[in-house]
Amino acid sequence: MATKRILAAILASLMLIPAMAACSDSGKPADTTASTESTAPVETEPPETERHEIKDDLPADLKFDGKTFGIYIGTQAVFDDFYAGKEEKAGDVVVEAVWERNANVEDRFGVKLNMVTENKNYKEIPAAVSTLILAGDATYDIYVGSQYGMTSLVSQKMFVNGFELPHVNFDQPWWMNNFMDEISLGKDYRFLLASDYNTQTIAYIRALFFNKVLYEKLYGDPNELYKDALDGKWTLDKLNTLVSGAYSDLDGNGVVDTTDQLGFITNQLLSTTDGFVYGSEVPLTTRDKDGFIQLNMINDEAIKLLDKLNVFFHQQAVNTKSGGKEVQIFTEGRSLFMGNGLLNNATGMRDMEDDYGYLPNPKIYDEQTAYHSVVHDTNHLTGVSITSKDLAFTGAMLEALAAESYRRVTPAWYESALKLKYARDDISSQMIDMIKDSMSTNFIFAYNSSLNSIAHVFRTLITNNSSDYVSTVQSKLPAAEQKLAELIKTFKGE
Repeated sequence: MATKRILAAILASLMLIPAMAACSDSGKPADTTASTESTAPVETEPPETERHEIKDDLPADLKFDGKTFGIYIGTQAVFDDFYAGKEEKAGDVVVEAVWERNANVEDRFGVKLNMVTENKNYKEIPAAVSTLILAGDATYDIYVGSQYGMTSLVSQKMFVNGFELPHVNFDQPWWMNNFMDEISLGKDYRFLLASDYNTQTIAYIRALFFNKVLYEKLYGDPNELYKDALDGKWTLDKLNTLVSGAYSDLDGNGVVDTTDQLGFITNQLLSTTDGFVYGSEVPLTTRDKDGFIQLNMINDEAIKLLDKLNVFFHQQAVNTKSGGKEVQIFTEGRSLFMGNGLLNNATGMRDMEDDYGYLPNPKIYDEQTAYHSVVHDTNHLTGVSITSKDLAFTGAMLEALAAESYRRVTPAWYESALKLKYARDDISSQMIDMIKDSMSTNFIFAYNSSLNSIAHVFRTLITNNSSDYVSTVQSKLPAAEQKLAELIKTFKGE
């Protein structure tokens, strides 16, 4: 609620100047309220506790006498600094904050962090991790890697249930509890953990980018989009109207291509569809009385969702074949929106001449209760190895690293790098808060590789502009349900 109030106040103040000049025929100022309740006095709240003031509850005298904590990190090289940092002052606040986090944990608990990073993609993670664990290698207490690969290791019983870890306090704000709940098969099992230690998870939250200069040229004040988002009125129908109205055949050759002015640009459909499908509230899964996931793929809402997304993505104003040049096309001002975007994409837009803004993926239907900003499936998750010899030690280190990341690293990246360095205005900065607060996923999306790729049905059908939903799902459902049943048995220890 605090984020919405702050954003409402900013919107109201920024829209005040044009409102003073825009009067109705009666001489009364035009309605520029930020929400239906904005005429009431703005509520005030006591200031929130600063991040650096929030303490963990690890014992003050907890020491481990030089013990080594092994961390295996399978990641693309670009994210090495999120974990290791650099000893020398590099002039980068994130790199320095990571280094300080690690040094503080080592000094406070008398430990040595042994971090080994290997350039492994999501396909390579399962083999790399399982080879080490099955060999009984106790070098590493925890493994960090891409979600798509890490989830496939759960069924192989490679990780310890997070609820069994001493010293880990999931009530603390550095644990992403809603996200972990969504990727947990049952309410009593957390084999994959997500916290502020996984800074890359925040970087990989999906967002829509829009060109504010082009919007103003076509439709007027770009702050209207922020107002729609704040009021819960940012929907796919609204996006569709803006996208379809933005198209212009700039070169007059009668051919729709990337030389035209586009409404929406992306590099491919496939993963672009994920944020829309799993950002909806279509009930593709349910939970039984014990909290275990059940598949619910065939329902009327899912069929309607497919049809709606096919209509949107297969129109002339949407180009889904950028050839990897979607950022260039967007930054050059030739597309109103850029899809398949992550918050981290802002790092590549620092030199963009036009102002740009962020928005959450839209609600699919007006009655949707909230925005759900899906995290890309190659975000980083943490698993505690079954070869870890001392779970009290491992739990303490996980808690300490997450807490120090919350106090130091996240503010450095999120506040100093993303919001201040890359956001063009105060409202964009607040919208980033809104997107982060709505981060989500879906169990079948996270566990797709373990469920006969059932989650990618929408990807394939939308890419092919096909409405053959029921028969396609039915062809994959028996194997998916069998694999799910086996996964449940694994979680239950049967």
